[in-house]
Amino acid sequence: MCSYLSQDIDLRVVQHYVNPEDQTVVKEHVDCLEAGRKLPSYVLEDSELTELCVRARGDEDWSRDVRLERKEKERGSSSVVQVPCSSGSLLYVWCTLITMETDSHMQQRVVVFSPLFMMRSHLPDPVIIHTEKRSLGQRESQLIQGQGHQEQLLNTENDLTHHLTFQASEDEGASHCAVPISTAVIKQIVNSNQAGLEDSQEHILADFYGLKNNSQPPWPYVSKDTDRPGSEVLAQWDSPMQVKLSVWRPGLNTLLVELIPWALLTNHSTWDLWLFEGETIVLQIPAGKTLVPPNFKEAFQLGIYWSNTNTVHKSTALKLVHDLTSPRWKEGVSPEVLTLDEEGYVEAEIPLGRSPGRQKVCQFCVSSVVRHGIQIIQIEDRTILVNNTPYFLSYRALLSDQALGTTDQACPLPDTAVFSLAPAGQKSPFRPVSVACWDLLRKDGEIPQFPLPTRHMMFSCLPTTDPGPVAGSESWSLPAPIRPDFPRQSVAVPGEICSSSGLSTRALVMTYHEHLGITYVTLNEDPCPHMVIHNQTPLSMLLRENVKEPPRTEVYCRPLPANSSLHHGLYHHFSSFPDCRQREALPTMLLKISPNPNVAPANPNVAPANPNVAPGSSLQPGDLRTSPEWSDPIDINCPGTQVVFLAGFGCLYIDVVHQGGTVILTLAPEGSVDSVMRLHNRTSNRKLAFRVLLSEASVSLSDDITSRSGSVELLRLTVSKLLLNLCPARLGDSGMGLVTAGMGEACLVEVHCANLQVDNQLYNRASFHFPVLLCQEQSVELPLWTSDANPTTSLQALEEFKASCFLQLGLTLDREGYSVDQLTFHIKPARLYLEDTFVYYIKTLFHTYIPDSALAPSPGPNPSEYYGGPLVPVTVLRSIPALVHPLRLQRLVIQPVSVLVSIHASLKLYIASDHTPLSFSLFDRGPLCTTARQLIHALTMHYAAGALFRAGWVVGSLDLLGSPASLVRSIGNGVADFFRLPYEGLTRGPGAFVSGVSRGTTSFVKHISKGTLTSITNLATSLARNMDRLSLDEEHYTRQEEWRRQLPESLGDGLRQGLSRLGISLLGAIAGIVDQPMQNFQRGSEMQSSAGSKAKGVISGVGKGIVGIFTKPIGGAAELVSQTGYGILHGAGLWQLPKQLYLPADQKSAPRPQQSRQIRLEVVSFSTASRTTLHPTAGLALRLSRFGSGRSGRPDGSGSGFLQHGQQNHPASHCWFGSETKQVWKMLQSLGRPEVHMSLEVVIVSGSGQEHAGCLLLTGEVVFVVSLSEDTQQQAFPITEVVCQQDPHHLGALTLTLQQQRLTNDVESDSGREWLSEQQYSRLVDYVTRASAFLSPSASSLQQAPPITPAEPPPAVTKTYRYLVNPAHASVFVSKFTMVKNKALRIGFH
Repeated sequence: MCSYLSQDIDLRVVQHYVNPEDQTVVKEHVDCLEAGRKLPSYVLEDSELTELCVRARGDEDWSRDVRLERKEKERGSSSVVQVPCSSGSLLYVWCTLITMETDSHMQQRVVVFSPLFMMRSHLPDPVIIHTEKRSLGQRESQLIQGQGHQEQLLNTENDLTHHLTFQASEDEGASHCAVPISTAVIKQIVNSNQAGLEDSQEHILADFYGLKNNSQPPWPYVSKDTDRPGSEVLAQWDSPMQVKLSVWRPGLNTLLVELIPWALLTNHSTWDLWLFEGETIVLQIPAGKTLVPPNFKEAFQLGIYWSNTNTVHKSTALKLVHDLTSPRWKEGVSPEVLTLDEEGYVEAEIPLGRSPGRQKVCQFCVSSVVRHGIQIIQIEDRTILVNNTPYFLSYRALLSDQALGTTDQACPLPDTAVFSLAPAGQKSPFRPVSVACWDLLRKDGEIPQFPLPTRHMMFSCLPTTDPGPVAGSESWSLPAPIRPDFPRQSVAVPGEICSSSGLSTRALVMTYHEHLGITYVTLNEDPCPHMVIHNQTPLSMLLRENVKEPPRTEVYCRPLPANSSLHHGLYHHFSSFPDCRQREALPTMLLKISPNPNVAPANPNVAPANPNVAPGSSLQPGDLRTSPEWSDPIDINCPGTQVVFLAGFGCLYIDVVHQGGTVILTLAPEGSVDSVMRLHNRTSNRKLAFRVLLSEASVSLSDDITSRSGSVELLRLTVSKLLLNLCPARLGDSGMGLVTAGMGEACLVEVHCANLQVDNQLYNRASFHFPVLLCQEQSVELPLWTSDANPTTSLQALEEFKASCFLQLGLTLDREGYSVDQLTFHIKPARLYLEDTFVYYIKTLFHTYIPDSALAPSPGPNPSEYYGGPLVPVTVLRSIPALVHPLRLQRLVIQPVSVLVSIHASLKLYIASDHTPLSFSLFDRGPLCTTARQLIHALTMHYAAGALFRAGWVVGSLDLLGSPASLVRSIGNGVADFFRLPYEGLTRGPGAFVSGVSRGTTSFVKHISKGTLTSITNLATSLARNMDRLSLDEEHYTRQEEWRRQLPESLGDGLRQGLSRLGISLLGAIAGIVDQPMQNFQRGSEMQSSAGSKAKGVISGVGKGIVGIFTKPIGGAAELVSQTGYGILHGAGLWQLPKQLYLPADQKSAPRPQQSRQIRLEVVSFSTASRTTLHPTAGLALRLSRFGSGRSGRPDGSGSGFLQHGQQNHPASHCWFGSETKQVWKMLQSLGRPEVHMSLEVVIVSGSGQEHAGCLLLTGEVVFVVSLSEDTQQQAFPITEVVCQQDPHHLGALTLTLQQQRLTNDVESDSGREWLSEQQYSRLVDYVTRASAFLSPSASSLQQAPPITPAEPPPAVTKTYRYLVNPAHASVFVSKFTMVKNKALRIGFH
């Protein structure tokens, strides 16, 4: 029970039901339904609800029974209910019944009470509505609040026409035109909007059961967000008001009456404005008010009354443009008139004053949007200032079309107005402030031109306007241009005057954002100033930047007061931000003494400049009044001490230090240079150095949510032989090309990795093509770390190890160790395997790893909403941190990268490109001061250009074309080896030359053969896959894909598999004509479809069968060629995919709820068997997985797929006696009642080198080899004919050698003789030989019988099978196997 009414009502629900004693019980439920609320649900049967009555709260009389009946095939019904009131009148409300889930046996019904009519006024002020009931001769009035508020229209009746008139105030008259409304109008509107009923039900439930959030901005419906809704249609522009009738809520019959003005005009500026139409004053708009303007017939102007001139100053004329009445291409529009579209903005300016030098300019942004059919016009100040610093700031706003100063002199301080900015405290956030007006700087008699020139701002932190000893421009910052091409500028704001250290500045960052015509200027503390200058001399000087290229704005000289410490921002930095340029040197700097003789030293105790002149100079007091010359250029790129000659002073010592991206300049006279140098060149004696070696580290990404049966491993990153080295960066130490001279006590961090591989752990679970995603191009056998060749103890072994590493990463930290100065990255040639189906599968699971709070963060309130003032858009607030805290690097180097890329796209059509060579050039940038977004953009463009230049190789490597690029590359490599190897052997001697000719010829033939076979095989494979897709038989396609995973190991296997699949394709083509229609017919019968749907399915099946007649045989023939080619390539060892390092560990877990989603990082230690003589360095395995609230692990509760510490391991091998054995093995049923001695999980290694999970099942008679991935028995060996041994060279390998006797001829094979095994035959020979010694032969036997000699056993067939297991479990299995075999051979006591 839900209510949209504005008053409380009482509900009475009468329930009739039969109790267990077969007695009829009548029960009444009386509850109060509050306004805008809902009641707890009633659980009733349809037959139990017999009466529902309503009454007003506090009354005694109930209404009639509300009939809750629903017509067939309708999900909702409505009726009008008369509710008696104490005043004697009747309240008419709608009662709507909505049935949820009509197709299910459990239905939920929602009863909604809503008023007949709702009134909504978009006017800024309240309005009086007169409701006339002309048939009854009654008239009633009601006050409706404006600004988008909704109110229920009172005293309305059903089936009666009401006439509405509107009155703005009691002093004014009512409208002449009346608007008729009735329930008949409601029915017409509702019947025309029946679509979307299901969505309306969801909206109604969301109003009462969902969160109370209003996504729509408040009146006047304009927000600063960029995600604006689509353009709306303007309701009218030639009439002042419109009344709109519409459905209030979808699914309800309530009629909404809206009072819509043609436009709303809002003044968000700081000025009281006047509107002029020609010379006529149309309207006055106070600051912060919203009014309904009259319909503009002509262009209008904005005006400001300025008391200084006692005049109203006007702006340029503005004209509203409507697409229907005034197209944009209409001729005859004056260029002095600005056109404003329905959705757009323009900039308007009003000059104040006429006297030169005292003129001010007000800049506004006039924007227009259409919301709810209303054209909303906003007038805002164009520039918004935001002070994010804890300092109280003063600022000057300047407009000038010329330079504010000369390049040789300090910038003079203009006589302009000073405004203040309040600081942003810790508890109180910032408060945006509008720039009310700008001071226009122009020469006398010069005519101002519009649009006005560049905006500048000057800032100061000094508490008083008269700073005392520091006067003029030195008490203010340099003018900062407000331009879109300078988004970030470092501003040095004078902030403190100390008697001992002189003037000091505060480093601030001024950022620029422009959003919908409004400029937002924010001020923050600079976390990384570019330059700090310490002037330790008693003279005031000027510092000028020697700009290389013509500047885009004026570059001002920096005044350096005596004994001061200042910050400085270079034009070189803020003009290139955020571009990622090539390595570029900083500009040089120039110095000279300030020519102003009236500037006194900041320290009053210091004598005038003359006594401090260097000895031997000829400086006279009058020389300061002339313009001194600039010094020689000062190179700030090279840290160290430099000496320059300063005209009028003498020798000046300049110390340059680079620290964390900041250039520190210290200017000192000759006498105090030693103490200053010692102060600024102090180094710390603390040094940290360590070296960490990891034999192996593994990180796995698992899915513990999707599969309830257990944890599914998705990806595994394995790093072999990882070295982490941290040491001080010495001067001149090349290292990895990072350290440069003058870096001081920086810290060098190196990460070296011998091998890195990313495995697709779903390869054995799904039909993916690649078991490995990323690996090294040439697999290198890693040498063992022994005591003689150990990188931790031998520097030579360390350097050799670094040179042979696959991946190298180097970082140089600054002196403080908090930030990265330089970074370099190097990777050797690699292979990359991508598959679209795998990428899409991982993408679907990616969101489950992110917490819900991160996916839908609750945006914090805008600080300006609490303290008033203009609003700052969310996009501006989000972009400020990226500009204030940029990404700073002295150098970023990524060495050239070579990758062999294999891409398979098989979602729509199978398109593959195998082993496409891509080469990317060197990426070298620095010094960098940019945003992360810009750096990513630069990297993307660099590598996209490299890939674009290799587009020809990508197209040429397509399998559909036969991979001609791969063929050409193979032939080229073969020809190169054919000539290169003999030439190299010729330089070493005749023997080497002959060997080179032999190896060159072999390589030539090998590459030619490999390229030709690979091209033909890839073409056939691509054709077969596409034909299978075009057959439109999903079962046939799935079966073929599963079979393709079983790659042939030899030419015979390839022919056998190819012929069998060709035969099956031919049979499928013939049987498909009958099978496909039958399947569609059976599917239609199961779904209980109509006869027409069944017939359509049969016809569709016939069409699929006809298509399969042509596509399946072609696909089968191509598959024959493909399998034969793969068999030849695999048999000759010419083509192999990289193998997984570790198979996924099956980690079973108990059922658990899916609500808890976390990230788990497990660290498990293990050691490799090959490292027995090395010092105790344990390997490291990390597993990253998602899991719920239950534990994840093995059935024994250990919680990990790895063996515990102290065991020799193979991470994918487990030895659980009987725990992993199925209760009923299919292959054991044929043995009667066998005795299972042991079950061992192994990795089965095929002849071609492929690996997949398996299990060895040891019984008393047979050894079964079971494939766990396919759940099938692969082999069965009699226990007496197989030999099980552990490889002495590799303890983790187990070999099974099968020895069978071969029949010598067909006669023997056809006879019924039972041949003995080799062991049985040896025992028989031994028995006969020994037993014959105890016989007493007769004379005849001695003459006739030849001596007894054992016969040669028939030739045996020997075949060896190899398995990878845990070394500890391998020895146990061998012992158990020996015991069971001896028992079968009856050797020993059993």
